[in-house]
Amino acid sequence: MTLKIPKIRFLLPCAVLLLAIAAGALPLFVPALPPGEPFPETEAFHVAFEQGGVSVGAESAILIDGDSGSVLYAKNPDERRGMASTTKIMTAYAVLSSLPTEAVVEITPEMTGVEGSSLYLKAGEKLTVEELLYGLLLESGNDSAVALAIACDGSVEAFAERMNETAKELGLENTRFANPHGLSEEGHYTTARELAMLTAEALKNETFARIVATYQTRIPYEGIEGGRYLTNHNPLLKSFEGMIGVKTGWTTADGKCFVSAARREGMTLIGVTLGDTGISATHRRLLEFGFEHFEKRTLQVDVPLQLPLVGGEASFLAAEAEALTLTLPKTGEVTVRIDAAPFVYAGTAKGTPAGRAVFLWNGVEVGSTPLVTAEEAPAKKISLWEKWFG
Repeated sequence: MTLKIPKIRFLLPCAVLLLAIAAGALPLFVPALPPGEPFPETEAFHVAFEQGGVSVGAESAILIDGDSGSVLYAKNPDERRGMASTTKIMTAYAVLSSLPTEAVVEITPEMTGVEGSSLYLKAGEKLTVEELLYGLLLESGNDSAVALAIACDGSVEAFAERMNETAKELGLENTRFANPHGLSEEGHYTTARELAMLTAEALKNETFARIVATYQTRIPYEGIEGGRYLTNHNPLLKSFEGMIGVKTGWTTADGKCFVSAARREGMTLIGVTLGDTGISATHRRLLEFGFEHFEKRTLQVDVPLQLPLVGGEASFLAAEAEALTLTLPKTGEVTVRIDAAPFVYAGTAKGTPAGRAVFLWNGVEVGSTPLVTAEEAPAKKISLWEKWFG
């Protein structure tokens, strides 16, 4: 959807640029924000969500656009909590960043007999990294998590360090891992926001995305091809339109945890709940609300923009701003504000930054794109007389 802005909204600001030169009201240059800034978590947004009849009983929850990171709903999103087996999203992401999927792992005794959900690995059998990843993400095998950790770094402790280093690289400041499987342990926590951020990054990996979207598969058991029959624990994978993953989790201490992702009409939504008593109904409501009330919009300035030119052949220089695609509510007014330099000097090259186009939803800034000069600005040719006598 392309934003159509009445010309009158720009003619006046452009005229005001001339007055602002003398008044000093506009900065010479305004730094541009990165395209796709997360949508502000405004009170108005939360009210709209509640009016949609959606209730979230989890201790922490968030719904984001997986492409831009825009936050569509949040409840205690920065509260540190245990994450149970949703830990395995990071386990898989870290493994895929370090080991080839075709590498063969020979199961050792220390990889077997791990507490909790299990693939019932046997010492001496051999499985590929990809087969273990299926066991990790579909069957939630804790022994599979330990096997991958040891294959990757030699020990669970060393792999946990890798997980924490990876979290740091991704900018996850409120996330820390003590193990690769998610069993409750001191110093093992994340937040709904950061788990959503991690998932958005993990889904960019084609192998990860393929595995978490798989409902059922078979892998070997003690060398017997297809001996293990794996079924994805995601309760919505076969029943929710557009569902593409990703991971469930549960421990007595952490409660029920779930990270879901669904894609419809080019829009990918990621929902996270931590410390819940149920997951299917909550995520169904959460995602349906997102698809019903939000859409991707392409915002652009579609009227001519000109900046005052000093020392040039012409009095003005054309400027332009890139289009910006954001996930926004289907209702509400979208406007644009031009934060521009009061003037540009002759000799300015095409594409020189000169401010930014700021897009607002109901008066709240949601994103911006750089405003740049659209052409070169050759200097005015002056005579020898003018050079000497001004």
